[in-house]
Amino acid sequence: MGVELLADEAVSALCDQCSSATGLELRRLLTSADDDELRLTQNAQPALCFVGIALTLLLRRRGIEPVAAAGHSVGEYAALAAAGSVSAPQVIKAVVERGKAMADAAPAGTSSMAAVLGLDAQAIEVALADMNDAWPANYNTPTQTVIAGTTAGLEVATQRLQQAGAKRVVPLNVSAAFHTPLMAPAAERLRAALDRIEWRAPRVPVMANLTGRPHQAGDRIPHVMEMQLRSPVRWAACVASLVEMGCDTFLEVGPKRALTGMMRELASGRTAVAVGTPAGVEELSISA
Repeated sequence: MGVELLADEAVSALCDQCSSATGLELRRLLTSADDDELRLTQNAQPALCFVGIALTLLLRRRGIEPVAAAGHSVGEYAALAAAGSVSAPQVIKAVVERGKAMADAAPAGTSSMAAVLGLDAQAIEVALADMNDAWPANYNTPTQTVIAGTTAGLEVATQRLQQAGAKRVVPLNVSAAFHTPLMAPAAERLRAALDRIEWRAPRVPVMANLTGRPHQAGDRIPHVMEMQLRSPVRWAACVASLVEMGCDTFLEVGPKRALTGMMRELASGRTAVAVGTPAGVEELSISA
């Protein structure tokens, strides 16, 4: 997903810096890795984070500066980098450790995630209230919540949610139950890596997945990001906070456009554009 990005001299140099800091073959992952290799969370996370950072660099070259930022799950790390809380090599280093910790914490085939469509979050919470092996994991929109848990837990949860009126419960192609208590061992391991980084307060507001409200002091970021891994992503609340600030134009930086699709429900009437390539950056017609 990075061939076109790495044709840019500044992005290419930044990629080399990040690779040197981490020992990760980032350039190869971005240009020649196959789908199976990229699907591994320890590879997908740093690759996605770097793409977000690189596209932000190109947007800034065009004079387009964010007034606020948010990122979904690993995207929050790219958002913090965009806001000046951490350098690109350091944040990629943290994300590499995050991916490894998450992969090691979840043996293959023991847990997963599923998207619940057509049932509001409160009804989902009620249906799963007494379960200790399945939980809400992503509060994406009023009509889409992702749940996660053990394989057995998801089977029971799916039956309960269908009985509660869910239109569909769609299994996701992921390797573990991210953003649940099952990630506690990974979160503790991640915290050690986060504590080795000098975090600064963001220069512009960055919404925290944990709370849906802005990050505060830099020294609080390791705790918030540790908890993010074992807690639900409150994406709808993050977008609501951005709208409350007065944001009316949203740019999704990354290889796909899933978040842009959600904006029709989360921020109706506002502009939302997905920017995934250098050409896409150049074709933007919004005012800087």
